[in-house]
Amino acid sequence: MNLDNIFPLIVPTSFYTERTKKMCHYVLANKAFVLTWVIIDGEEPLEYVTPYLYKTMGRRMPGWETQTFENLRLSINENEISFTQHKMSSDGKRLIFIVFLNADGLGSSRVLLSHELDIAFPNGYYIALPDKTCGLAISKDITKKELAETTKMVQNAYKNATTAISGVLHNIDEFALPLEWLTPEDDEFSLEMTEEIIGLRRG
Repeated sequence: MNLDNIFPLIVPTSFYTERTKKMCHYVLANKAFVLTWVIIDGEEPLEYVTPYLYKTMGRRMPGWETQTFENLRLSINENEISFTQHKMSSDGKRLIFIVFLNADGLGSSRVLLSHELDIAFPNGYYIALPDKTCGLAISKDITKKELAETTKMVQNAYKNATTAISGVLHNIDEFALPLEWLTPEDDEFSLEMTEEIIGLRRG
C-alpha cells in the first residue's frame, strides 16, 4: 500500500449500504454525508479504503489522514492551479466563487481544504459539491441576486451530475474535520494556493 495514492472523498450517507459495507467512513456533523478515503493508482479502477486497512493504518501510520489531504493539495497537473474556474462580480471587484473541477476528478474533496479557504475568504464562505468531480467555494460577500444565481447554478449541476452529491449550498461547519488533518505539510505550496485565490481580487 502506497499512502501517496490515498485521497479523502465525501459521499452521501445513503451510499454507505450493504453494497458498500467494505468502505470505511468518518462521521460528519451533517449526517447526510460521510467522509471516506479512496485509493487512486494510475489507470487502475478507484478502490475504497476498507475498515481493515483503516484500522491498520491507524496503528502503523499515526497521522496518515493528514498525508491524504496533502496528497489532495498536490494532486494537480503541471498546467493547473488549485482551482479551475472563478466568477467575479459585474464590476470586477468582488470574487463570487471559485470552482474545483480538477483533472484528478476529486474537485468536491477540495472544498474541505479549510486551512487555505479560511484565509482566502476572510469573511466566510459556503461550499457546494454537486458532483464528485466538482466543488465550489462561494464567498459570503455577495449580493442576494448573486447568491440566488449561484444556488440555481449548483442545483442545475446537481441535476445533471454523473455522480451526484448535493444540490444545495452548505456551511463549512457541516463538514468540520480535525484541524491536524488539514494542516499543510508544505507551507510554501499552501501559501501559493491561498495567494492564487486572493490574487483574483487584485485583478
